[in-house]
Amino acid sequence: MLIAHRGDKTRHPENTIAAFEAAHNLGACAIQCDVRFSLNGTPWCYHSDTLPMPSDKRQHFFHDLRDSQLNRLPIDSFIKLVDWASCHRHLDWFVGISAANITNMGFTAAVKKLMELMRNERESFALLTKDCRSLRAARSMGWHRVALQINSVPRCLSADIVTLAPEFLLIRDSFVDCEELPPGPWQWVVYEINSAEEAVLWRKRGAHHILTGNLPLLMRSWEASDVYGF
Repeated sequence: MLIAHRGDKTRHPENTIAAFEAAHNLGACAIQCDVRFSLNGTPWCYHSDTLPMPSDKRQHFFHDLRDSQLNRLPIDSFIKLVDWASCHRHLDWFVGISAANITNMGFTAAVKKLMELMRNERESFALLTKDCRSLRAARSMGWHRVALQINSVPRCLSADIVTLAPEFLLIRDSFVDCEELPPGPWQWVVYEINSAEEAVLWRKRGAHHILTGNLPLLMRSWEASDVYGF
């Protein structure tokens, strides 16, 4: 499965409905997006914990900005994403949240807010974080599909991860120091892979899914040959 990293960001601003729409049109099976919370506690589709404001050209912490300020920027709210996703229910989603950005409102409140907005689309969304404890808490609240980002392969054998048994483990390609990814109750997602040759290699090494920032290139390679073995 090819996962579009923040949508088709080669042709559109990342984490926008336009990028998601383009990724869908290219044939992506899943899309990864990032969510940050405003001062009002509203989730928005955005990657960085800071962003520049046109009024003063300075970088501001996302969690210090109000919805009234963010509404004037070319970014999309999470509820707009959910509304769009409800019309494309065959797509899977990986929703990444930053620990730094939810310090003020707390993880529990953040998860409750996202689940409230997802309504009947919950089964399509996997919550993505780097913190095993947070995912365990989200599971207890009713968010059943979770994805854990790790920095080393041996980490997957730790007791906390084995007992959590996340649906997905995400790891950067440069962090893998073994020939094959070990099997488990999860599916491996390797990122960010931006060439067909790398995609073929990682499939052979045990990756179930590829997170790519160049979806058009990989889709063209897939359509032009049978190198992926699908």
